[in-house]
Amino acid sequence: MLVTSAVMGAASVMRVGVGCLELWSQRMPALIRLGEGMRDPQAAGSVAGQFRDELLAIARDSSEIALRELRRGVEDLDAFTRPDEPPSKKAKRPYKAKP
Repeated sequence: MLVTSAVMGAASVMRVGVGCLELWSQRMPALIRLGEGMRDPQAAGSVAGQFRDELLAIARDSSEIALRELRRGVEDLDAFTRPDEPPSKKAKRPYKAKP
């Protein structure tokens, strides 16, 4: 189970890396154009706000990719390590929860 966890973790990290690389490669040209637009002193204020917003949007999208792939990794680990036997019918908890 430890080896399977390590392999699934490595696969999740690779998927996160590839997903973020794809995202950055698609969005970087627009970010570079905005960065070049900040060289003009007259337009620097409005372009700086757009640059910040775009950079934060990329960061948010990157975090969504990471969370999605980590969830997928946990689900894959659960699927690959789940025993073949059917679940027991008896409750696992020997106590009752209060309603």
